[in-house]
Amino acid sequence: MKIDFYFDFISPFSYLAAMKIGEFKKIHGLHIQWMPINLPSLISMSDNTPPVRIPNKARYLVRELKRKAKKMALPLKLIRPGTFDSREAMYIACALNETDREHFCLAVFRTLWSGEVDVGKADWLQEIILKEKLPEQWLAYDAETAKSMLRTNTEHAFAAGAFGAPSFVLHKGQRRELFFGVDHMHELAAACTEKNDG
Repeated sequence: MKIDFYFDFISPFSYLAAMKIGEFKKIHGLHIQWMPINLPSLISMSDNTPPVRIPNKARYLVRELKRKAKKMALPLKLIRPGTFDSREAMYIACALNETDREHFCLAVFRTLWSGEVDVGKADWLQEIILKEKLPEQWLAYDAETAKSMLRTNTEHAFAAGAFGAPSFVLHKGQRRELFFGVDHMHELAAACTEKNDG
């Protein structure tokens, strides 16, 4: 039994989910695979509409983000959609092994959405690397391989039925089940404890 966790650093809800992953993994004893995706591409592939294009939805989600972050006791500094490009950070995540990827992603999510770095600066990612004392050689990744993996992960997410982030795909026996959003991690937890019916 394992879970694929599909995410993009541009997604604040992915940040909230990422901050719960450690506890979730400890409680359920599962292997959770961090799967970086290109969220704008997934939205386009699935004919979804970005929340920013629906004013009422955008306003609601801002309030919801603040409520959830407060409930989880997490710092949150909202970033205006479209003001930073997450792709280089996503490429690095793709290039790392599983252990390093989780460590890197948690550091980026934490620093990015707590407002500790200014994403308006061109070197915001390098600043995170230095601030979090991450290996600088992680910046020297194989770009073509990383880009290919990001495309493949995004295609896999779409094939699994995903249309946004965060998305979780639970593999349990022969069954594969999709759960969308940090709100549905409770249902994901319940599904992890259900008897496997194959």
